Amino acid sequence: MKKRKDFSQAPLAPVVDQDGVVVTTPVLQTNIPQNKVVSFGVNAKNQRNYDFTQHYGQGIDSITSAVQQTIEIMLSESVVETSTISNYCYNGFSYFAQYFAIYTKAMNRELGLLDITFELTENYIQHLKKNYPNGSSAKNFYTQTKSILIKMQGMGWLNRFDFPKNPFPNSNRKMKGQTAFSKAERKRVAHALKVDVNKILKKNEPLNSYDLTIILLAIALRSGMNTTPLLEMTTDSIQDHPLKENRKLLVLYKRRGNATHIQNLRHSTNVENVQTVLTDVAVMVQHVIDMNQSLRAESGTGLVFCYRATSANGNIALGKITTAMNNTLKANIKKWVKVKDLKNDSGDPLQVNISRFRKTFENRIWELSGGDPFVTAALANHSLKVSQTHYLEAPKEAEKNFNYMGKVRTKELLSNVKVIENNTPVSKCSDISNRSDKNGNKIYCTDFLSCVRCRNMVVTKEDLYRLFSFYWLIVYEREQIGAKRWSKYFAHIIRIIDRDIAPQFDADYVATIKAEAQANPHPAWKHRNQLEEAVA
Repeated sequence: MKKRKDFSQAPLAPVVDQDGVVVTTPVLQTNIPQNKVVSFGVNAKNQRNYDFTQHYGQGIDSITSAVQQTIEIMLSESVVETSTISNYCYNGFSYFAQYFAIYTKAMNRELGLLDITFELTENYIQHLKKNYPNGSSAKNFYTQTKSILIKMQGMGWLNRFDFPKNPFPNSNRKMKGQTAFSKAERKRVAHALKVDVNKILKKNEPLNSYDLTIILLAIALRSGMNTTPLLEMTTDSIQDHPLKENRKLLVLYKRRGNATHIQNLRHSTNVENVQTVLTDVAVMVQHVIDMNQSLRAESGTGLVFCYRATSANGNIALGKITTAMNNTLKANIKKWVKVKDLKNDSGDPLQVNISRFRKTFENRIWELSGGDPFVTAALANHSLKVSQTHYLEAPKEAEKNFNYMGKVRTKELLSNVKVIENNTPVSKCSDISNRSDKNGNKIYCTDFLSCVRCRNMVVTKEDLYRLFSFYWLIVYEREQIGAKRWSKYFAHIIRIIDRDIAPQFDADYVATIKAEAQANPHPAWKHRNQLEEAVA
């Protein structure tokens, strides 16, 4: 394949704002830069630089040069956090460049900026979906790449086009998030932290990375903050309260919400006053600031959690002053769990990370507020929808009680039900004549769409064939009435059958019956006539 060094494809039309004023934009350099390594400096991630050399000479030199310049401009503007920009390179452009290797071979020529179009991004999305079918990874790679392309469009370096809308629907549902600690687990973790924090507070020397990890976990347990804002905490994050002398303010920047998180903290100058409970956040942060002041002065960093490396690790040399990062936390947390022999409620090693502390914190607020979702969301500093969707969850005690209640109710229904073979087209019913006409006469229920939510529904092994025939007819109905109306009328039925009914029976038997019902459905559910009235 013959390559051509042509950078004239870059569109350099002036950018005009809403008032018609021409905005001065950086000029795109058309030559390949001599220095192909971009430095990120100190940040919460473990990436300190990104080498673009690997992407030059691959048939996309004009694109690689433009992306490198874009990254350097973003770093100089200091609008986007450095750790986020490093993600743009490692989780964004690196995967985009891999796709270009396939695309250049197919086109049999070198690619330029004009080749980046709506159609190309759609093809890239399909490429990611094929190679990363779990959805969440593909969405992450695409999102990071899209951020670079949007910046390039804003500077006039890339033709403007609309990006595909919602190319990865429901991708978050495929990724299992962290769960909150149970009450017993939280109590064990809090006790272990209290013991270790009290030991650290007695130290009169610079703290190492292991000590800082313990302090970070304790702060996360008390404040519910995310990992990155904690790692990027500066010495001025603890501020005096404007009204109360015995209070301090913890001021951290919340990256995802693009907002400042301010938390009110109790404060005591006497460490002895907090020895019997988990130490106050203000005391812990101030102790780290005081103990590691000499290290910050030597390195020039303003970050609280800095330390002197006791061993060589990657880019960190022995004795070098560095800051705590994600990989540092993971290694030290794993060590701490092993030393403390922490177990979960099942007796297995306890999974500990800051995400679990945040979920535990929010669920604790919800409990103390009497189940008030508005108070919970406000104190956690995010929206009600985010709180209910991603953080709040039923405690294990509630799940246990609910299961017990369900078993009692099932036993009660089965003891009273008159098992009439095929007494509804869906399953069995403990009271099929549970309605009355205007004269008080019993009439038979024909509201089959409501069966799964009815307390009189009884499903036995013999009913599964009819139930799944009903199930498949509803699935096929989506193509007839559209996704929006289908979600309104039928989605809950599929969800309840899959989540609540099917798991009560042998999985292999359910799979067999489900396949049989799909191939040869029950006569009552071969046609959609019975569903038409419900969606009319």
